[in-house]
This record gives sequence, structure tokens and C-alpha cells, in this order.
Amino acid sequence: MAISEEQVKAAIQTYTDLATGKDYVAGKEARNIRIDGSDVSLEVVLGYPAKSVIDGIRRELTVASAGSPG
Repeated sequence: MAISEEQVKAAIQTYTDLATGKDYVAGKEARNIRIDGSDVSLEVVLGYPAKSVIDGIRRELTVASAGSPG
């Protein structure tokens, strides 16, 4: 089963940016979602310095997208 962009968005909407209180989709921080077979890539663009939290965000969204059906 192929993964859709809507499935990826639904999965990452379950995670909230602690700085803004919004999920990464509603906050328009998740951008350029690309799907190539079973591989998913996306950019997260934050409006604040985030060097200390980027690894945690990467782990959260990797787990979320891996849990998408397909």
C-alpha cells in the first residue's frame, strides 16, 4: 500500500512544537513532504533557534512517519 501525503501529515500532527503549542502541520513548520516508495522526507522549518531540540524533533517525526499505514 502506498503512503500518501495526507497519511504523513496525520501522523506528524500528533506531535506538538513545545515552543509554539501547535502541531507541526498547523504551525506550517512541516514543509516539502516527499514520498518515494516507502521513504518519506520532509523539512521542518522553525521560526526560532532550535539547535538544542532538533535531534528530539527528528526522532519524534521519524517515529510518527514510520507508523503511517503503508
